[in-house]
Amino acid sequence: MQETDQNIAEFGMLEPARLADDENFRVYSDIDILFILRKIMQSKSLATLYFGHGNNFILTTILAINANEKELVLDYGANVKTSQQALQSKELMFITTQNKIKIEFSCINIRKIEFEGKDAFSVNLPEYLLRIQRRDSFRIPTPIVKPLKCIIPIQIDDRFINTEITLLDISCGGMGAIDQNTSINFEPGIIYENCQISLPEIGIVNTTIKVKNTYPIQSQNGILYYRIGCQFIDLPIKTEAMIQRYIVKQEQIRKIKDS
Repeated sequence: MQETDQNIAEFGMLEPARLADDENFRVYSDIDILFILRKIMQSKSLATLYFGHGNNFILTTILAINANEKELVLDYGANVKTSQQALQSKELMFITTQNKIKIEFSCINIRKIEFEGKDAFSVNLPEYLLRIQRRDSFRIPTPIVKPLKCIIPIQIDDRFINTEITLLDISCGGMGAIDQNTSINFEPGIIYENCQISLPEIGIVNTTIKVKNTYPIQSQNGILYYRIGCQFIDLPIKTEAMIQRYIVKQEQIRKIKDS
């Protein structure tokens, strides 16, 4: 399947987001912005560049990123007439996906340049971008050395006792975990409220979880564990944004280790 087909399958036509509160999806850090843009460039992801109040668009890709000059170089596009119309626009909207996450930002100061002997667009690097992750999107593995823990309040008689499970992965849609504590009922359909996950340097996620699936795993030394898949219920936008920031941070750490 081509990149454009994947984008349509995941998000429909890649149109500008209309969010009641997009502040929670904004990424302001220059380091984070450059990291995301470089990943898009390296994967040669196709993007949609909207202009004319969203009535017109062209398909483009990121050709180069000049961090020192705060410049982004984009492919000029196949249709010369449409590209010339884009040059007359004061503001354009760049939209693509990166790792199944929708990326959107405003482009200003568009101009025509020559890049490697061909026509290209040059725009200013964005001051911020929107990073919008589907709730059911991919899960990122959590650290092994210092694993994340989910604290679950369990009611015993007339009081609650906090128990914890170890996370294996997390997304804005849910989490995978492993547990050795037989006092917790992980029957599919069970709901636990007021659960907490501490995300280092991000904050504490407060959420309701619903058990979707569970199955036993026996280790080589005979210890029985349970692998649990849980869904986050009615996750607030602000909390989703916290998880998104955590995912970006983990991607950066993994990138550094792989380099």
